[in-house]
Amino acid sequence: MRYALTRLLGIVPTLFIIVTLAFLLIRLAPGGPFDQEQTLAPEIRANLDRAYGLDQPLAEQYLRYLGRLLHGDLGPSMRLRDFSVNQLVATGLPVSLTLGALALVAAVGLGIPLGVVAARARGRWPDRVLGALTALGIAVPPYVTAPLLALVFGIYLRWLPVAGWEPGSLRDLVLPVAALALPTAAYLARLTRASVLEIVTLPFVRTARAKGLGEFAVLVRHVLPPALVPVLGYLSPAAAGVLAGSLVVETVFGLPGMGRFLVEGALNRDYTLVLGKVLVYATLVLALNLAADLLVGLLDPRVRDGRR
Repeated sequence: MRYALTRLLGIVPTLFIIVTLAFLLIRLAPGGPFDQEQTLAPEIRANLDRAYGLDQPLAEQYLRYLGRLLHGDLGPSMRLRDFSVNQLVATGLPVSLTLGALALVAAVGLGIPLGVVAARARGRWPDRVLGALTALGIAVPPYVTAPLLALVFGIYLRWLPVAGWEPGSLRDLVLPVAALALPTAAYLARLTRASVLEIVTLPFVRTARAKGLGEFAVLVRHVLPPALVPVLGYLSPAAAGVLAGSLVVETVFGLPGMGRFLVEGALNRDYTLVLGKVLVYATLVLALNLAADLLVGLLDPRVRDGRR
């Protein structure tokens, strides 16, 4: 419990730093939310600045924004003026969470078994083939994989849709999930292979074999639990990578997720929209990081006792 509370309390100052840096960076970027409008009369521009508080000193804008955050209010969108940022988050978050969760599940379900197979076949052709495939998966980022998958399976073969979103339709998510999951699955496969190969050489594994346990029992009961500790530790950066990749993937496949709104908000200098999306993304990453830390602490007592 002490280990969990320590990790949980560390989230609050981290979020404060992220919000502060994001607030300053978006204000320092050239341009503003109303610069792309048609030529505005000075009095109209002044009214817009006054309506959104942009005529106030930067420090006062910052404190006002923090006050809204304490009440759970992310503010109004400065470009999509019929919507608040809370409404846009409520619209896009389910799509992004569904996409990210399916991508992580697919990456774990594919990467860990492939890593175990490669480790068991060390030096033989399955290991060499999987090594080449994982190297290719790591080298090709989602912003390259996504258009290729859309071109092959959507346009040429016409097996799957390449754009759009119908709630509850899994066919719309097959290609985006594949584009996000493949690089993460490749990393997990290589990490699992290296970890399994390290564990099987340790004395307690040789002792288990000497007691007459079969290879499957040795693998499941003695090798995989310690071998999965670094793999679980990688799940947090893997989730962050999936969320970062969703910015491009959602745009490529026309999904109404948070990544697409964040890209549009950044291009339009929509201050409140960008800040709200960054805050939600940061919260998701920190929550996943906390979950990964707790799982690692359960598997390895040295972590939660501060000895590792």
